[in-house]
This record gives sequence, structure tokens and C-alpha cells, in this order.
Amino acid sequence: MENKPSLPMMKSKNLQARLMLAFSALFVFCVLALSIFLFNILQLVSLNDQSQIVFEENRRVYQLEAMLKHYHMGLQNYAISASSLAEMRLSALDRRIDETLIALQEQPSAGDPAPFESLAIQKATLSDLAAQIIAAVDEQDELYYEDQDWSEVADLSLETNALFTKMYAEIGVVRTAGVDELDNLSSQAQTFSWFAFAAALLSIPAFLFLALVVALIVYVQINLPLEQLARAVQDLKNRQFKPADLAGLAKRGDEIGQMAQEFLQMATAVEQRTTQLQQEAAEIRAKIH
Repeated sequence: MENKPSLPMMKSKNLQARLMLAFSALFVFCVLALSIFLFNILQLVSLNDQSQIVFEENRRVYQLEAMLKHYHMGLQNYAISASSLAEMRLSALDRRIDETLIALQEQPSAGDPAPFESLAIQKATLSDLAAQIIAAVDEQDELYYEDQDWSEVADLSLETNALFTKMYAEIGVVRTAGVDELDNLSSQAQTFSWFAFAAALLSIPAFLFLALVVALIVYVQINLPLEQLARAVQDLKNRQFKPADLAGLAKRGDEIGQMAQEFLQMATAVEQRTTQLQQEAAEIRAKIH
């Protein structure tokens, strides 16, 4: 008759199958959770880079507006005082404004340099008007009071004030758009951070369960078969060994299966030798009697 697999062996196989199924499910879940976590982290890094660019642009826009206001006040003061120091300050502000506009045109956050190009064109017109005002003021300042005519300076000042008002309005639009973009990036970063936090919370216990399942698989695949071999050795000593107990292990293709095969061969040889010795002992007892 064929040896039927024992009940413990069948339970062991069922346990191994369930553990492998749990391992596969947990592994897929952990990989998915880790992928979601890394994706959100990468998105946060990208949003942080974008926020830094937008913040730097907004800083330059605020700086540009402040310099234009100083430039406006300096031009008005020069029309009154005609001071050489005021002219030097205007010249320095003019260079700094040009440098800021060039920096803004080179790296706009939205990829559209049109607003800054428009401001640069208006700034060139403003510089021309400022030069005309300075020249007109200097010209009138050289005349006697009775010969002075400030009408040209007044007309240039009105034109300059209108241009400043237009530039302030355009800068306000750009500044508002920058603030809105920062708020939007902040909102997106908050959303992705919550997703990353949730993925981390879910992945931590999943990884712990995965480690537990791996430990159980190691126990079932290695420790338990070794214990079974140890019991087989003890059963062989007590003459209670059954080859069917190791039939499942002997079919394995690893080192444990090889050990089980060698043990079965040894047990068979021991059993044959024991049977032979028993027969010889029986023959000797028969001759004596």
C-alpha cells in the first residue's frame, strides 16, 4: 500500500501556502504604499523648488516696486532742489531697476516674460522722461528767476506721474498673481504631505506584518523541518520511526530535502540490519533449544 501523507504534514503544507499568500499580498501592498510615499515626497520636493523660484520672483517684484517709488520721489525732489546728490541717487536707482528687470525677464515663474518686458519698455521711456526733466530743471536753474519757465518741467512731470501710475498697476497685478501662485503651491504641498503621511502610517504596520510573515516562513521552511528531522532521529533510537513522516521533506529540492533523503536511506539500512540481527538471534535461540 502507498504511504498516505500524515495529518501534521498536510497542516504544514496548508500553513506554508497561507503564509506565502499572505507574504505576496503584504509585499504588493508594501510596494504600493512605498511607491505612493516616494511619489508624494518627490512632488513635495518639486513644489518646494517651485515655491523658492516664485518666492524669489515675488521678492524682486516687491524690491522693484520699492525702488520705483524711491525713484519717483527722488525725481520729484530733484525738480524742486536740483541737487547733484539727488541726481547721483537717481542714477544709482536707475541702474538697480534695470538690473532687477533683467533678472525678472530671465527667469519668470510662469514662463511668460511679457509683463516684465512691458515694464522694461516703460522703464526705458521713464528713463528718457527723467533725463528730460533733469535737463529742463538744470536749464531753468541756470536762468534768472524772472526768466524761468517751469511749464515744460510741469508737463514732463505729469507725463512721468501717469507712467509711474501705469507701472504701479502692472506691478500690482504681477504681485497679486505671485501671491496667488504661492498660496496654490502651499495648498498642493499640504495635500501631498497628508498623502505621504497617510502612506507612511499604512506602510509601517504593513512592513511589520511582512517581517512577521517572513519570520514565520523561515520557521516553517527551515526550523520546523529541522525539528522534524530531530524527532525522526529520536524515534529511530526508540524504534518508533515511520518513513512516511519524512516523505514530504524528502521531496524537497534543497539541502533539507537532501538531509531527509540521506536520513531515510540510513533508517532503511538500520532497519534492514536490525531485521537481519533479529533473524540471526532467532536462529541461534532455535539451535540452543
